[in-house]
Amino acid sequence: MSTSHLFQSLPTTFTTTPKPTTCLVSPPSTPPLETGPSNSESILDLAVHVLATEADSLSHLTRIYTTNPTARTAFVRAVQCITHSLSINHGKVIFSGMGKSGKIAQKMVATMNSLGLMSFFLHPTEALHGDMGIIRAQDILILVTYSGTTAELVKILSHIPSQTVVIAMTAHTSQITCPLTSGRDNAILLPTPIHEKEEITFGVPAPTTSTTVTIALGDALALAVADTMHTIEGRKTQDVFHSFHPGGAIGDRKRTLADCVAARVGDVPMLESVEGRRVADCLMLAFRAKGGWVRISDGSVVPPRRLRVVDNPDIPLEKAGIVVKKSELVILDGGVKAADVRSMIRPGQVLEIQLPGGEVGFAESEDIL
Repeated sequence: MSTSHLFQSLPTTFTTTPKPTTCLVSPPSTPPLETGPSNSESILDLAVHVLATEADSLSHLTRIYTTNPTARTAFVRAVQCITHSLSINHGKVIFSGMGKSGKIAQKMVATMNSLGLMSFFLHPTEALHGDMGIIRAQDILILVTYSGTTAELVKILSHIPSQTVVIAMTAHTSQITCPLTSGRDNAILLPTPIHEKEEITFGVPAPTTSTTVTIALGDALALAVADTMHTIEGRKTQDVFHSFHPGGAIGDRKRTLADCVAARVGDVPMLESVEGRRVADCLMLAFRAKGGWVRISDGSVVPPRRLRVVDNPDIPLEKAGIVVKKSELVILDGGVKAADVRSMIRPGQVLEIQLPGGEVGFAESEDIL
């Protein structure tokens, strides 16, 4: 019984002299955690059981993509379709999923973007209330769902352009019986089954092994697409990845601002004007450019950090609030030590760095701080 309930049960008046006051303490609702070897062993046994089970699930998935011709063909086709969409058709990859699968889909978006693969997350419910407008015929739509029967995703399909390639990452192993791929000629099924149902393994159907295998296959897909696309473009995935991760430990006082340049003017593509342009136009240039920077002919620039936070690529560029005017750039000498300017700059600033020989480079203050 809680203390509040105990007080409520006491009489409001007394007909006899009360006994001497005693300390009334409600018993704890949860018993204290037992300590000792046996309890410690049971905790560790459960932890090892979970880790071993998830490792087994990955081994099971690995065997599928090592030996199953249908799964292997589907994976190669998925890589080729995504590469063609990004490189040739100037499309994008859109992930969608509900609940835990939605979180996994968002992680895949982050991974692909870090590898220079233009990706977005589309919430299924929001899609049914207007956000469907982000999808174009040349895009790739990847649906993440273990069951393969998520109602919100099934509803989306009837509104997707017939030319748009749909990839389903689900436990289904047959494209014919999967509701997300059945009857759609250009659909691709990437199976993500687990060797044993989670409810049997752990006694509760919480997404555990199923999310593990889906994340792993998403990583495999992202890296395979990146290597394929960047090889075609004559670049290395490592270089692209590092160009999108300019931050890091810059504590070495010998490092100058010239060493912190994220992109040089000669490597930055240029838009003639923002008038009539959408954020998507800027994204197309940025994802092909070294460092992800874009210039405007009037001297303005669009830095990658600001570009990445835009949720809707279809809004007008001039209204997106991501263009930094020439007058707003902080001009610094590239020979100055990076450590010496940290106290002079603040987050959110965009730097124009003067390099030897009259060349100019760009960086964001976060690259230095």
